[in-house]
Amino acid sequence: MGLKVERWCQITWIIVCLFLSSLVEASDTYDHDSLDTFLCKHANRAIGKPRTGAFYNISLPGNFTGIDISVVRLRTVSFWLRGVNYSFFNIPKRVVPQPNRKRMAILYENLGNWSSHYYNVPNYTMLAPVFGIIPYTSSETTLIDCEKMNLIIQGKPIRIQFPHIRPHAKNVTPICVKFGADGSVKFRNMIKPYVCEAKSEGHYTIVVPTTKSHTQNLSKGFKFNIWWVLGFVICFVGLFVLVLVLIIVVKVVKRRKIRKMEKNSEKGEAFDTFWIGETKVPFASIRRTQPVLENDDVPS
Repeated sequence: MGLKVERWCQITWIIVCLFLSSLVEASDTYDHDSLDTFLCKHANRAIGKPRTGAFYNISLPGNFTGIDISVVRLRTVSFWLRGVNYSFFNIPKRVVPQPNRKRMAILYENLGNWSSHYYNVPNYTMLAPVFGIIPYTSSETTLIDCEKMNLIIQGKPIRIQFPHIRPHAKNVTPICVKFGADGSVKFRNMIKPYVCEAKSEGHYTIVVPTTKSHTQNLSKGFKFNIWWVLGFVICFVGLFVLVLVLIIVVKVVKRRKIRKMEKNSEKGEAFDTFWIGETKVPFASIRRTQPVLENDDVPS
């Protein structure tokens, strides 16, 4: 019984650990590198025979509703000579992509309402979605080779226009933010209302310092989530303890019944025993009752 109880404890402990780890992962931000890899591969599956110079709007699965992506394949020489102007991005000419390849593809990302799941700026509130401009190497048969490129800007910088801005305090000036691949956050002043300059590829947005009331609301929501998680864990552990106690009680009652039956059997008549397979059963010896005459007279 002890081994079985110990095994049940180990299994339940593993389940609790997995549950807690899933809660921690769910509360943390998502991996943006994994998102870029997924978008790259999905674009390749969506566009089987890409044409150079054509812009493609890629439809995403339902679980990524709210994210918009577009992609264009270019010759690197044409990109260097003319640049590219698309959607919210204006890339000037004389921008050098590295490593040097014959073709390249540019993936434009608008993370929409998923922005805060992949990126955040401590003590700041995002006023706009996170926009991304990611260059990749390309080939004749494949739209995106999923090898990222760097943009070396020698002249004018890239300009990003943020059209959808959330309301904010009038006395607060928004700030441009770039999210680095290493997790860094860089601030830069806007050149004009809701227009940011970029010196490299990456993800960008606009933020303002978080107000005190907003911070209090976030802290209240965080505390509520913590208490909800703790309550769930406590209920789960309490249910497990209750089930474990019931199992122990049932086993103890069974063991007592067996001992009581053994004691009763010891008080009765002792029987010989023999084995049937692996089972030991009682065996009563065979005795014949001697015949006795009712009358002593024996007929002649």
